[in-house]
Amino acid sequence: MRSKRMHALLRPHTFEMRITAESSAEFTWSITMDLISMAFSFASFNLGGIAAMIAGLALLIIVHEFGHWLAAQMLGFKTPIFSIGFGKPYFVVGHWRGTEFRITPWLLGGYVALPEMGDESSAKEFMKANGLEPQGFVYQRKAIWKRAVVAVAGVTMNIVLAVVLLFGMFAIKGVPTQEAVPNTVVIYNVDSTNVTIARDAGLQGGDRIVSVDGRAIKTVDDVRDNLASHRALPVLVIVDRNGQTVSVTLTPTAEGKIGVAMGPEVRQTFKEVSVGEAAKLSVVGTYNGVTGILSGLGMMVGIVEKPANLPDGATDVHAIVGIVQYGADMFAQGMAPFVMFLVMISLNLAVFNLLPIPILDGGHLVFLALEKVRGRPLSPQTQGLLYQIFFFLFMALLAFGLWNDFTKPIGR
Repeated sequence: MRSKRMHALLRPHTFEMRITAESSAEFTWSITMDLISMAFSFASFNLGGIAAMIAGLALLIIVHEFGHWLAAQMLGFKTPIFSIGFGKPYFVVGHWRGTEFRITPWLLGGYVALPEMGDESSAKEFMKANGLEPQGFVYQRKAIWKRAVVAVAGVTMNIVLAVVLLFGMFAIKGVPTQEAVPNTVVIYNVDSTNVTIARDAGLQGGDRIVSVDGRAIKTVDDVRDNLASHRALPVLVIVDRNGQTVSVTLTPTAEGKIGVAMGPEVRQTFKEVSVGEAAKLSVVGTYNGVTGILSGLGMMVGIVEKPANLPDGATDVHAIVGIVQYGADMFAQGMAPFVMFLVMISLNLAVFNLLPIPILDGGHLVFLALEKVRGRPLSPQTQGLLYQIFFFLFMALLAFGLWNDFTKPIGR
């Protein structure tokens, strides 16, 4: 068994909320600060937002690792290292319950050392490689159910954190709701596959339609009627795009279509609820978030049909730069959107880590299930080979996500 497993947060996302995730020593992120700094150009140099998002990601990682550490402590595992960050140099900040707590300059990562999750030889190798004294280490192979509990504890804490964050927001600020703004029509999505007239003319999602053929627009029917009167004829459309007036000339189809989904502009408000209702809705919201992420994963691999009004790129894979960029944007919009984004990232971590891939928690559960069925674990050589294969596949997926971060910025 490998002493370290690495995974980055790749982000599938779907619908309105962009969403988008361990063994003896687990890395939840292994990305350099140089890469993080590249996110600055995508977040309009929103330094406060970038700092808040990095702090939020660090919180998610610490909570995840704390879950592993707490479960291991309760079940009698040795936990010689709890590291905030990874690599060297590191600084020892204290010792408690047989654990050396470390912090490193590379703060966007972390791991808990759990030597007894592997075989004895790998455990002693790990102890020696990390400057610990293997001679005083007494290896005790733990029951499969105990190792399984430790493996899923990090995921469990990410789900608990999502519930807590939602409850705090609902109880303090209220439940987010949306209300239509009268006399407005906004383009929700622009078709890029079937009727591409609007896209080709330069219209974008988020544009507010001001007039068509010089006639003021107040309802969706106003747009449809004016386009219908210009079937297969050029017509001038004026839109408001982030406070700037943009004029385009386009020619509708013979049916009067231009390839847009539109409706009234919506404004977010907050509805006050009782503490009990906030608790209930936080659990429901967490459940809906998980099912939404699973649906997004299904759309990515083609086993779930995409809704007709799903925005372009909604199922693209994104990595750390895209996450920081979008999180900084959410922070600029307010605390509520930022908290909702952290909730979805936390749930993303939970779902992604349960995938049956050797370098993730779900893969470790598969190994434990095989050990239960076979009566013995897979050999360290076999496990090591599987780790190597899936590590390189994972790095390829991470590279693809990073490519999307820069070529298809989220929401831009």
